[in-house]
Amino acid sequence: MTIAFSYPDEARSGRLRTVRPRRQTGGRILASGIWVSVSGAAAQSQAVDTVANNLANADTIGFKKDQPTFKEYLATVERDHGSVDIPRGPIKNKELYPLDGRDQSFVVVDGTYTNFKPGPLRVTQSPLDIAMDGPGLLEVSTPQGIRYTRQGSLKVAIDGNLVTSEGYPVLSSRPGGLAQPGLAGAARTPAGQFPIDQAATAAQAQADAAGRFINLRDRGTQLTINNAGELYAGDQLIAKLSVAEFHDLNGLRKTGGGMFENKDPANVAEPQKTVVRQGMIEGSNVNPIEEMTNLIKANRLFEEDLKAMKTYGELLGREANDIGKL
Repeated sequence: MTIAFSYPDEARSGRLRTVRPRRQTGGRILASGIWVSVSGAAAQSQAVDTVANNLANADTIGFKKDQPTFKEYLATVERDHGSVDIPRGPIKNKELYPLDGRDQSFVVVDGTYTNFKPGPLRVTQSPLDIAMDGPGLLEVSTPQGIRYTRQGSLKVAIDGNLVTSEGYPVLSSRPGGLAQPGLAGAARTPAGQFPIDQAATAAQAQADAAGRFINLRDRGTQLTINNAGELYAGDQLIAKLSVAEFHDLNGLRKTGGGMFENKDPANVAEPQKTVVRQGMIEGSNVNPIEEMTNLIKANRLFEEDLKAMKTYGELLGREANDIGKL
């Protein structure tokens, strides 16, 4: 039987380690119950790490909390359900239907998912602070490629470009600034179809990104952003912020710093529900009280699993030292 579970140092990478329990010569699993507590402790360890990370970002602008997911591993699903040979002569109950470990079940760390529930909006009255009221994300350019974020605390860099608080340039809907309908951040071929080569798509999008920077040099301080994301300097339309919505938000991958990466260009949808709010920022969707409750619960479950592991260790010691003397 194969058991898969995650160690604490591997929780963030999402990798699972496979462990094969030792067997006795007779085919029975030696102290199989200890692996139940080991898998449970590993799962709760990842839950503690995830909740702790959520609490650390309770005040981070636009942060979306993560939640771990678990599933039950049943040994019986990996066994062949063939016919059972009933021996001749007197038999015992356990020989009538030999389980051979097929009744064992373990908890498996299935990974984590991001909760995209909107956070509370806070009024700042700063003209370059924006909040996305809806499922959309702001498109920005990073050295690693196009990324999306909900962090709307924008600044004007020394070169005049509109950038995020991390210094990444904010992109307009198309080169030249003014917006036109089209999939934000997704490169198209001349025929209007998405290229099959994903690497070529990323390279083309990265090359086009420089032409979509929003430069506010010598534009004055009378900057307004309407609900459609159109940026005005006085009465002059400068650009339209590229706000993208997605068919499946679970297709986005966190890359750190409040940024998300979209691997599938076809996942990008036309923004229809998102309203841009000027002078506001979106807070974290982490509820500190709820997360503290989850942290206490995960810690207590982790301690119970450790107690079970200790008990099984003592039983193994007695089995080796006491029973062997009989």
